[in-house]
Amino acid sequence: MNPWLQDILPTVEVLWDVGANDGYFTYGCAHTMQKYQGCGYVVAFEPGLADQLGLMQPAEWLQYQATTFEFVPQFVGTSCDGQTVTLDQAWGDRPSLQAKRSLVKVDVEGAEVEVLQGAASLLQAPHHWVVEVHGDHLLEPVLQHFANAQRAVEVIPYRPHWLLGSEARTIKTSWIVTQPDSSKSIS
Repeated sequence: MNPWLQDILPTVEVLWDVGANDGYFTYGCAHTMQKYQGCGYVVAFEPGLADQLGLMQPAEWLQYQATTFEFVPQFVGTSCDGQTVTLDQAWGDRPSLQAKRSLVKVDVEGAEVEVLQGAASLLQAPHHWVVEVHGDHLLEPVLQHFANAQRAVEVIPYRPHWLLGSEARTIKTSWIVTQPDSSKSIS
């Protein structure tokens, strides 16, 4: 997946980090957006935010001063009910971000389909997506959402790190990444 990220990240202005966890991806992307764009905007969704206080601390560091961070303590899914928000609602609530090239990262430990069901608008827009799919049983339903949105994707199987070896995973994991589509533009 690293070659895909190397191609995509220099073009990204906004990160929608669904399942931000400890912020590894959040801050890596923020650093790269600042490097190439001079600034960035991150919307990080983490329902366990009260237990992930370390997620927010680096946002205050001097090195990230050119990035705006929003930390949303909600699940992302198919409806909006206070504990859960849809990506379409979150995107609609931030009109200033809609004309910017985005990367949507989804790592939700098995709730990938629910996230995509609430993201029809973002799927139609020419934003980049990377979705970690937890289990072969979810691969086809996730792929179907991208097919319905007429988005070309690539499935990247999990590969052990060349130096560190395999992670301890209890379920087969793969990544789905969108392919650039020059026929769609941000409106």
